[in-house]
Amino acid sequence: NKDPRAMARLAWEHRPKDVRRHQEKVARAEGLAFIAPVFWLGFPAILTGWFERVFTYGNAYALTSEGWAGNIKGRVGLLQHEKALVISTTLFSEEDYKAGLEAPMRQIVDDFGLRYPGVKRVEHIYFYRVPVVDDDTRRDYLKRAFDLGKGFAEPSGAGLAAA
Repeated sequence: NKDPRAMARLAWEHRPKDVRRHQEKVARAEGLAFIAPVFWLGFPAILTGWFERVFTYGNAYALTSEGWAGNIKGRVGLLQHEKALVISTTLFSEEDYKAGLEAPMRQIVDDFGLRYPGVKRVEHIYFYRVPVVDDDTRRDYLKRAFDLGKGFAEPSGAGLAAA
């Protein structure tokens, strides 16, 4: 017999301890970094589940009256992070991603999953065809991942391009 706002408040008040710990870690972080393979044009289930448990109402977003009425424009981002870095390893080629596979990932992962909750800059890097590339390409990917991580850790964010 509760309305959606009361249910959301109840869920917030009774969220599991592990979710609270992760939400606290996210709140303390200056930036967010995710490295994961592409599964069905998104993150693997375990990382998708993490987002669903941690980026919740009251933590990653709130709703205005407009949002409670069912209008997406009424969703307000609560995250204050300057930057996020996403590195995705793929099975398919760069050409396949540029021809259409990258767009849904950008919309769901980058825009809705990170920018919409309030992350200001998101850089999404793809390492293409990882299972079938030659050793030199794989070494280049590892070096690039190291350099991206090192640049991302710089306080100025110099390692993160404006997205």
